[in-house]
Amino acid sequence: MKNFVLAILLTLLLLPLSAEGQKKASLGPYTMFEQMIFPQKQERILSYLADDCARGRSVGTLAHQNIGKYIRDHFEQYGLVPLDGHYYQHFKCENGKVGRNVIGMVPSAIPSDEYVIISAHYDHIGALNGFVYNGADDNASGVTALMNLAEMFGSMRKAKMGPDKNIIFVAFDAKEMSMAGSRHFVKNLSIPKGKITCAINMDQIGSTLEPVHEGIKDYLIILGENTLKKEDRGKIGLCNRFYNIHLDIDYTFYSSEAFTTLYYKLSDQVAFQEAQIPALLLTSGFHSHTYKISDDIDLISYPTLKKRTVLVFYFVMML
Repeated sequence: MKNFVLAILLTLLLLPLSAEGQKKASLGPYTMFEQMIFPQKQERILSYLADDCARGRSVGTLAHQNIGKYIRDHFEQYGLVPLDGHYYQHFKCENGKVGRNVIGMVPSAIPSDEYVIISAHYDHIGALNGFVYNGADDNASGVTALMNLAEMFGSMRKAKMGPDKNIIFVAFDAKEMSMAGSRHFVKNLSIPKGKITCAINMDQIGSTLEPVHEGIKDYLIILGENTLKKEDRGKIGLCNRFYNIHLDIDYTFYSSEAFTTLYYKLSDQVAFQEAQIPALLLTSGFHSHTYKISDDIDLISYPTLKKRTVLVFYFVMML
């Protein structure tokens, strides 16, 4: 009897692994979408977002509005549909300026009432004292990844290969104004909160300046995994290993519990977490160029940015 019970327990322990193995194997055909991301395309997008002509993407300026239109036009080009009939969601900031979230959705290939949200903020601090703060890493890098993912999932939908869940892409505005854009979005959700499997926010994911472990440039900090449903915890690490992405992942902010808690509160995913929605922050961390005019395109590692983007793609497919 003891051996029989042990055999049953071992079988039960192995079942989830087997199920994950089947899901991983089923993702094999989707590797073709990785080829849609290449350095020249990433650089073209990021250079436009972080060009001097964008004037630091300060909320409410004409240059900033042009960036929003650029994102919106690409969402439409990639086949994303507007959420609630509109690509733009306007809101008023505390200082009276009007912000504008840019939103598009890739509907599930088969009917589903479940959602995944992928986001990145597109505003920055603008031009001050005659200097333009281009914010290449903060957060043109995150928006570049957002647009890459929108194209990948949009192409998948056109090819009738997925996805299994509805995927909402949001370029948040006014993150630099107390996260006004993400708070407005969550407060005015038109879908049930309980149907959102996960919100994934990308903020500063283009640099390799502050590695988790010395000498390992391909790294990523992921905060908030403890907010996920139990069955979804560990999946992002599984994708990292199975698809040979080989990022050095840290689920803390450089092993500091205090700074992990603090840093998690500094970007748009916190609006979801406060609403009891599972939410991750993906980042490469603060560095000496953050909020300085030196945060320019020469800081970006496009091979590493691709790896971080591809990891999000497979993680969403695994959910």
